[in-house]
Amino acid sequence: MRVTGILLAAGKSTRLGRDKLAVVMPDGRALAAWSLQAALDSDLEQVICVVKPEDSLAWLPENILHVSECSSTYRRGTKLQIALSTEYSSGMAASLQCGLKEATEYGAEGVMILLADQPLIRAQDINQVSAALSLNKLSDYAAAADGERLKPPVAFRSHMFEHLLALGGDEGARKIMRNDTFSGTQVTLPDFCFWDADTESELKRIMDYVNESAQMK
Repeated sequence: MRVTGILLAAGKSTRLGRDKLAVVMPDGRALAAWSLQAALDSDLEQVICVVKPEDSLAWLPENILHVSECSSTYRRGTKLQIALSTEYSSGMAASLQCGLKEATEYGAEGVMILLADQPLIRAQDINQVSAALSLNKLSDYAAAADGERLKPPVAFRSHMFEHLLALGGDEGARKIMRNDTFSGTQVTLPDFCFWDADTESELKRIMDYVNESAQMK
């Protein structure tokens, strides 16, 4: 099953008060580069990174900055595509739909929604969600879960695109997952996979975890 990742990286970082994507992680890379690299290292056929038009893209992984691996339009053989969300200020739905429209141009059989501010997500976690959608053919979607709630990354089959396109404002995929009309498959992932950097305290938790993990190696 050909699944395209849509990495949402056009947020306004309102709660953090500074650009969370560009926060420098302990290894010197930007925070958003971690989640993007995980998507690129996964089995996803293509990754569409949705950004603001004014984004300098300085946070992209170094190997992408120095190698022509990304494109602003779909090109066969290019895994990373950059999509500009001109309506990002109206809410998450606009950015999601920007990526979705790009994915439909070449007939994606499914899309996976990923968040750029979750740096601890791993390629293996992304693969698990993608495989769950492929194996459970009667499921409309497959979503990660922390044992209580369904959360991104979440993958949808192509017949669900119209419902994603109907979202508005800050509505995200969670609205669809809460609708009993649709059936989903749950993939339990470690709690740290879902940690985001919305606030300084949440960012500190991520940094502490990364530093502790490095010391244990």
